[in-house]
Amino acid sequence: MQIESTTQETINGTELVLTTVVLNQVSSHCILTRLLINALGRPGVDNDMELVGAGDRWIITWTHPQFTVAQTQALIEKALTPMATKE
Repeated sequence: MQIESTTQETINGTELVLTTVVLNQVSSHCILTRLLINALGRPGVDNDMELVGAGDRWIITWTHPQFTVAQTQALIEKALTPMATKE
């Protein structure tokens, strides 16, 4: 799995920042989901993460918790580290 892009944008009329991470070369969305839950916590409880994708390209979005782009990049890279050693 590789990070294709990481972006953030303010949602108009709110204080919320939408974080979007695009991953490619995803071999298992089940493993991806587990890694992200380990990194961000449980959707609906600890965050509002949403995963959308098909095949080997997946898009992850959330507004909570809020991190800078650099923090997000580091968090996702750390979450994917176990996969890098298996591939």
